[in-house]
Amino acid sequence: MVTSGAYPLRRTPTQDRANRQVERILDAACAEVVERGYDAASTSGIAKRAEIAVGSVYRYFPDKRSLIQAIERRNQARYTDAVSERLADVTSWRAAVDVTLDTFREMHRTDPGFKAVVLSGLGDPELEAKPGEFDDQHAGEFAELLAGRFGARDSRDFRLAVTLSITMGEALAHLADRLSADEAEYVLDQGRPVLYNLLAPHLPA
Repeated sequence: MVTSGAYPLRRTPTQDRANRQVERILDAACAEVVERGYDAASTSGIAKRAEIAVGSVYRYFPDKRSLIQAIERRNQARYTDAVSERLADVTSWRAAVDVTLDTFREMHRTDPGFKAVVLSGLGDPELEAKPGEFDDQHAGEFAELLAGRFGARDSRDFRLAVTLSITMGEALAHLADRLSADEAEYVLDQGRPVLYNLLAPHLPA
């Protein structure tokens, strides 16, 4: 496989029209999995939703698993872009923690790609196995932000604290989304100070 942009493909699209077709395939795969579930979703159904021939799906993706893995990589790229844009205006490191957590929750509620990966029970194992990807990537970017803009003292322990806060924040968001509104508010109110407390020793008072 080759990699085009955020995810691996069987063949690299060389024209804008082909790039748009790949995005349409991924959008159709999200809709198919969300509506029918991963097991019932079919490549032919995805092709029908994308209004293309099934062979066009196989041109870029060998199977459903590779589609889900590509969706997950696209999710990560979208999340990174959204967080980066929103962090531009924050004025405190605690607000930066809130923005990161709230953006994650919002995208899981509004972007079908995030729901499709959760419903499939699949993900790209390389995203969690390769250094520098998945949580490591977000943690590294967030650590640089805290150090550069808010005066965090960079160290191994600081980097570990950031990675832990990112991982715990995502778990907190998943839990909140499974609860009623009142219960979600409670766990978020209890959970946010835990994230702050992890990072506070490494930042100016």
